[in-house]
Amino acid sequence: MNPVAKINLNHLVSNINYLQSKIHSSEIYPVIKSNAYGHGAIEVAKILSKHSVKTVCVATKKEILEILNADIGLDIFHLGKIVLCKQSISKKVVFTINSLADIEYINSKCIKRNCTIRCHIKVDTGMGRLGCSMHDFIKIFKLAIKSKFIILEGIYSHLSCADDKKSDYNQKQIDKFNFIISQVKGFNLKFHLLNSAGIFNYNTYSYDYVRSGLAIYGISPISKLDKNLKPVMEFSAPVVLLKDINKGDKIGYGCTFHAQKNMKIAIIQCGYADGIPIDFSNNGYVFYNKFKFPIIGRVSMDLICIDITSYNEENKIDKVVIWGGKNKYSRLEYIAKNFNTIPYVYLTGITSRVEKEYV
Repeated sequence: MNPVAKINLNHLVSNINYLQSKIHSSEIYPVIKSNAYGHGAIEVAKILSKHSVKTVCVATKKEILEILNADIGLDIFHLGKIVLCKQSISKKVVFTINSLADIEYINSKCIKRNCTIRCHIKVDTGMGRLGCSMHDFIKIFKLAIKSKFIILEGIYSHLSCADDKKSDYNQKQIDKFNFIISQVKGFNLKFHLLNSAGIFNYNTYSYDYVRSGLAIYGISPISKLDKNLKPVMEFSAPVVLLKDINKGDKIGYGCTFHAQKNMKIAIIQCGYADGIPIDFSNNGYVFYNKFKFPIIGRVSMDLICIDITSYNEENKIDKVVIWGGKNKYSRLEYIAKNFNTIPYVYLTGITSRVEKEYV
């Protein structure tokens, strides 16, 4: 009896279609890095390939090779620092140029292999992470156009505050990106700027592509819940023991929970080795139909304890939902807000011990 992440592929397709309706003729580049945010990169890529998606985004060389080796047929957009090797040099892979040094690296690698690679230039318009400076862009652009080893296909950037529509910083970045676009008129290039939050707050600037991660998995990237987004993952775990405890009894490591009354509890086969944050200790909840049961005691490696004293239905509880179920409060938007964090950390925290069930 193991915890299960049930992955609803119909919900994935529904989310893609909904997002497409918001960006009109722009093309979605779904982000499937970090094992498709815990949903399983290969299975997600396979279903995307059957529903008009042509390109997916990854972050590491390992992720490039994983998708290439699966022979799914999708193009792969690499968001990270360029690393060229025999296996990764492919017409299916599009690499990112982040600096002048990347141009030199590409030329030195490709001359030895007598090959060309597809590339986009990333410009740092204010995120402060990867991407070349505004000052270096034109020089990099000219060298990329000149190089016989580089097929330059596009230019992109990334908004740092896309989830905050009130931030003036977004417009400053957009203005900088539009300035970059104005510098390369006459060249057949594609442009992209928006992530999931950008689709909701700035879809006027969808350009040619959008890079959507969180939203394709059915989670709103902005503070407002969107019922059109359907959670793709339902994370549940089995009940392995029911027991009665008495007033004064203690629960779990460190005896951090003291029963103030006689209680009925359930032991759940799921712990931090499966992806339940330790922060849920004495503070989180699990869900069963309309019921919301508090986690009591410390989250341990394999188990959590929940208080089911309030449950008086005839049906026996055989499993509970950790997140992503039909109860709206099981949505990760609510859970993440309650813990002052972001949904990404929960999805990507799912471990290999959790069984995946695709429906």
